[in-house]
Amino acid sequence: MNVLSTALLSEGSIIDLDGTIWIQLALFGVAFLVLRPLVFRPMIALFEARENAIEGAKLEALRLQDEAAAEGEEFEEEMRRIRLQAGEERDRLRAEGKRLERAVLERVREETDKQLGQADKQLATEASKLRADLKESVPVLARQIASKLLSREVQ
Repeated sequence: MNVLSTALLSEGSIIDLDGTIWIQLALFGVAFLVLRPLVFRPMIALFEARENAIEGAKLEALRLQDEAAAEGEEFEEEMRRIRLQAGEERDRLRAEGKRLERAVLERVREETDKQLGQADKQLATEASKLRADLKESVPVLARQIASKLLSREVQ
C-alpha cells in the first residue's frame, strides 16, 4: 500500500463537516448573488445573442439561397428565350442569304446566257463571212494546188 491510502485509512474521511460549512455556504451565496447580475446574466445574454445571430444568419443564408435559385431559374429561362430568338434570327438570315444567292445566281445566269447568245451570233456572223471568203478563194486555191501538182499552169 502506498502512503496516501495509509494516511486516509488511519485518519478517517477527507472532508470534515464542521461549522465552517455554514461560512462557506454564506460566501457561496454572496458570491452567487454578486456575480449573477455582473457575470452570469451578461454571459447568458451574450450566448443567447450569439445563438440568435447564428440562427438569423442561417435563415438569411437560406433566404439568399432560395433567392439565388429563383434568379438562376429566371436567368436560365431568359437564356433559353435568347437562344430561341438567336436560332430564329440565324434561320431567317440563312433563308435571306439563300434567297439573295438564288437572285444573284439567276442574274448571273441571265447575263451569261445573254453574253453566250451574243457570242454565238458573232461567231455565226464571222463564220458566214469566212465561208463566203473561202468560197471566193476556193477556185484560186484549187488552181494553185493543181498547178503545183501538175507542175504547169492550170486555167
